Amino acid sequence: MVIMDGMTSTEAAEQLGINQARVRDLVASGRLIKLGHTGRSMIIDPASVQRVKYQGVRRGRVWAPHTAWATLSMLSGDNPEWLIPPRRSRIKTSLRDPELTARHIHSLARHKDKVKRYRTPPASIPAVAEELVTTGPTAMTDKHTAARFGLAAGGGIAEGYVAIGDADALAEHYFLAPDPAGNVVIHEIEVFHAFAAANGRPPLAAIAVDLMDSLATRERSAGERVLTELLEEFRRA
Repeated sequence: MVIMDGMTSTEAAEQLGINQARVRDLVASGRLIKLGHTGRSMIIDPASVQRVKYQGVRRGRVWAPHTAWATLSMLSGDNPEWLIPPRRSRIKTSLRDPELTARHIHSLARHKDKVKRYRTPPASIPAVAEELVTTGPTAMTDKHTAARFGLAAGGGIAEGYVAIGDADALAEHYFLAPDPAGNVVIHEIEVFHAFAAANGRPPLAAIAVDLMDSLATRERSAGERVLTELLEEFRRA
């Protein structure tokens, strides 16, 4: 039974193949988004359930932000000199592990940012996008990026990066309404070092990871394909 455009915690648990306690853990961590309650049951945003399903629900450590960005930088052909040599060496070794896949990277890198989603009228999308370092489908406005992913630029969403704390300021300035299924996706980050080598743009691998969070099959598949290609290129180098 779908309630309030969401699903019950029981339904979420069934979709993810986990128990109620694990659902509560994922809500507490922010990976699942609670919309409210009906009786004793939590109502969960179904889009967040799908994203967790794509990322996987297994427990275990994920990469710290600096490690995630250094890894994505390396996969994009850059050398993260802002990271000490021993850590760079460990990352290179881990990337050569044949067991590591694009889907593993997508899951391990999920702490690289804090994602906030909002809703704005379509006419405001271009102005909001101008405030962001674009990623995901919005990064396809760059023709070279669009060609690599095989995707066309879409004007229906504004997605990109800002520094920690800037999302709320943008939301206030543009009257953005919080919405888990919104058309504005803002990634707040602390680590901008990885953007320098890409002329102020996110590393290609980061764009791929962000596309893998899309609920659109074509975008998600394009992200996984390019991330797999980057991983194979790194291993051949």
